Amino acid sequence: MLRPICVRQARRIGGIRTYLSTRGFAGSLNLERPSPFPPIEQSLHSAVPEFVSSDWNSPTLANKIAIRDGSTGETRTFSDHHTSMTNVASALHYEYMLKPDDTVALFSPNNIDYLPICLAVGMCGSKVAPINPLSTVDELSKILERSFTKILFAHAKLLPVALEAASKCDGVEHVVVIPDVESDPDIAHGTVNFESLSKFIHSEPLTESVKAVHHHVKDIQNHPWLLPYSSGTTGLPKGVCLSHGNMLSNLLQMDGNELITTSGRFDLETFCSLVQEHKPERAHLVPPIILGLGKHPVVDNYDLSSIKMIISAAAPLGLETETMTKKRLGTNIKQAWGMSELSPLGTLNSDFNARTASVGPLMPSTYGKILDVDTGKSLGPNEPGELLIKGPQVMMGYLNDTEKTEECLSDRGWLRTGDLSYYDEDGYFYITDRIKEMIKVRAFQVAPAELEELILNNEHVQDVAVVQIPDEESGELPRAYVVLKPSADLKEVTEEYLKDWVKERVSPYKRIEGGVVFTDAIPKSASGKILRRVLRDQVKEEFV
Repeated sequence: MLRPICVRQARRIGGIRTYLSTRGFAGSLNLERPSPFPPIEQSLHSAVPEFVSSDWNSPTLANKIAIRDGSTGETRTFSDHHTSMTNVASALHYEYMLKPDDTVALFSPNNIDYLPICLAVGMCGSKVAPINPLSTVDELSKILERSFTKILFAHAKLLPVALEAASKCDGVEHVVVIPDVESDPDIAHGTVNFESLSKFIHSEPLTESVKAVHHHVKDIQNHPWLLPYSSGTTGLPKGVCLSHGNMLSNLLQMDGNELITTSGRFDLETFCSLVQEHKPERAHLVPPIILGLGKHPVVDNYDLSSIKMIISAAAPLGLETETMTKKRLGTNIKQAWGMSELSPLGTLNSDFNARTASVGPLMPSTYGKILDVDTGKSLGPNEPGELLIKGPQVMMGYLNDTEKTEECLSDRGWLRTGDLSYYDEDGYFYITDRIKEMIKVRAFQVAPAELEELILNNEHVQDVAVVQIPDEESGELPRAYVVLKPSADLKEVTEEYLKDWVKERVSPYKRIEGGVVFTDAIPKSASGKILRRVLRDQVKEEFV
């Protein structure tokens, strides 16, 4: 039986985890920083599907557009969402015998049916693993295996990759194809058409989540629903177990309206055209798009005056970019910060008193503290150290990975974020750097360990280390420091050769566009761990 590893239940055999205190999990209680906002309601009695959809069939919302695809023109009303959610849930429950311990993977770009699929899986008490649509066959198959996926939902545009990956995983029993309105409606033999699920009729339809999810309040808090794969603070991607309670907490900390999205590849001119046509007042964007709005000449051809607020997240937003874009568009910009392990938000500026360069104060019912990286001592205002977060949105743990869970999540519920941060006298937090090894490329996470593992498979490579270099457009780019084998032909094994070799095997954002540096040795500690800090210091000197 698959269960997420919860640190409160996990116990290591033979030894006390003394490293928790030495790594600053305890700290000084009097220096914990509380959220300045009123706390959220803690007594949660409904699962996410019921909570989210409670008024979707009401006279106020039923016929109102819930989501619009700017690429295809498709729309869904709230009533459409509710019907699709319950029909798909019934089909999964009755026809495909989906159980509370099963996993469903969702491999799709932005799609107007994405939400009801996720909620339908939640109604069955199962886990849904959303997977980056840029994933390669190898990347997808690894996640399917590690998550023990039983059913794979795949968009028609991604079907060749999905089918090849699924063929490598014995646990995948069905592939459900989400049709593409712009291509041939016929689907591959042996697959299931999503429309047959969305129109499924049963004499006793599943209209609420199974009892395993909400039989007791503790079930809501501890029953896993979302399973995004994240590299967390270090290492290879791990399944982040987020419960119904985690997600409900973050939903109560936020609110939303009609959503306009695009299922096609992002294009700045298309984005500007949609803003001019539909006149949204708020835009949730990542820094590379905000940079384009601040610098690209095409922006002058469109009326973007409807946007009153841009919310930036997923990667740090530079002060210069923020200031430039504000001035050009005449809009306000506020930052937020979070991570998959936080469902995902930890801090957020309010509309009325956002501070430039700050990611804002803590979310409601959330606590934070800053610990000295070397001593683990709690620090006060304006003293930089590692940021730790505690709140109802903190994940349950990593799927089937006790060791990695214990490395970042304490028994008292404190999550080590791996981010260097400080807060000012008013409780506004500022992210200054990352202790963790993650590389952020256009807001996508790239794990150095994953690229290193791949590059080491090249027959000419003896050793490798990957770190980030700064890039104005992408934020950061991966750079590989490579030690070649003595037998390698230097005329054959060039920088371009290795870049192309990696390019064939990874998603576009994981390519080593930061370049390849050939070196005689990789700096390592006495225990053999790569000293990325040494390489990052070299990069800093290079880009001063």
